[in-house]
Amino acid sequence: MTVRALSKTNHAAFRSLVLFCAVLAASLAHAEEVTDLAGRTVTIERPAETIVVGDGRILSAIALLDRKDPLHRVKALLSDLRLTDGDLLSTLSTHFERMKTLPIYAGKGDSVSAETIISLAPDAAVFGLQDHGPGASNTELIAQLEEAGTTVVFIDFRQHPMENTVPSIALLGKLLGRQKEAREYTDFYEAHRERIAKRVAGFTGERPTVFLHAHPGRFDCCVGMANGMLGPFVTLAGGRNISAAVTPAVVGRHTLEFVLAEDPDVWIGTASGSIEDFEAGRPIVVLGTRSSDEIAHASLQAALEADGLEALSAVQAGRAHAIWHNFYNSPLNIYALESFAKWLHPDLFADLDPDETLKEIHRRFLGYPLNGLYSVSLADD
Repeated sequence: MTVRALSKTNHAAFRSLVLFCAVLAASLAHAEEVTDLAGRTVTIERPAETIVVGDGRILSAIALLDRKDPLHRVKALLSDLRLTDGDLLSTLSTHFERMKTLPIYAGKGDSVSAETIISLAPDAAVFGLQDHGPGASNTELIAQLEEAGTTVVFIDFRQHPMENTVPSIALLGKLLGRQKEAREYTDFYEAHRERIAKRVAGFTGERPTVFLHAHPGRFDCCVGMANGMLGPFVTLAGGRNISAAVTPAVVGRHTLEFVLAEDPDVWIGTASGSIEDFEAGRPIVVLGTRSSDEIAHASLQAALEADGLEALSAVQAGRAHAIWHNFYNSPLNIYALESFAKWLHPDLFADLDPDETLKEIHRRFLGYPLNGLYSVSLADD
């Protein structure tokens, strides 16, 4: 056999081939097939360095993983965070300069063009199943983005957060190369959820009936969270959801007469009002970063009166409460679950402290402090 020395040209070509094969092998070694929350098979070839986000509220999930700087990968938001969660926008703007200049494309669903997104050249696009950004039904947009080389993944904290919060965080962890951080949070989340589930499973007493009223004071009475959003949290917390009992839908639309006739043991409203609403005299419950005990109680009382709910036994007995509305689309929804459990079974969960849980989440997993008030009870007034 004759062995010939490589020429300089051939040697350089050989080295280039070896380097190419090494890079290709490394890429293939990292590539992972996953199933997103829309049931789509997606290949993640490497951690995404740049992303666009559909609903801006997804930033709270990213912040759990990219704790030092949750915005450094984000090229743009594809919905108006000023309208959906002004509190989050204000908080991120205070602590991260990037938020002040981050492009926000106002609109909803398919109002943002594929061309606009492609021009940003993101590695990935993170969308919710059905929220204020492009959804899973925007098949043409999805196809155009994938053809341009953008990985598209769907997560869900809104439609079915009971089932989808943990897998959504895990999927984001894989997409961003933050698997360790994702496991840390999901371990914490599941431990807190399991504690409630175990106690309720062993409870043999009467389970209270509950009406979980979305946006009290904002719309005509009454929209109930039923078999989606925070509705199933009522069941896990040991209650009987009267809206879920009469409709299979995510939300139920009920008359005031229905709610009064059912006369639930516990009434819970979701607070979607702002300080501006309160100052303008609109009867919408106000919680969040800018609320206070005085504003929260006054706005809760105003919403109950405006919707004609003062005669409910729950209101008369002081078992009327409100929770910050945006927990219905947030990985921090464990606070809502713990609050429900304590309101429905105060003796069974006497040692439970939802406020301390929320403080611990901010202390351990988020790069910004907790401010504001996120729940209120009529009996505390």
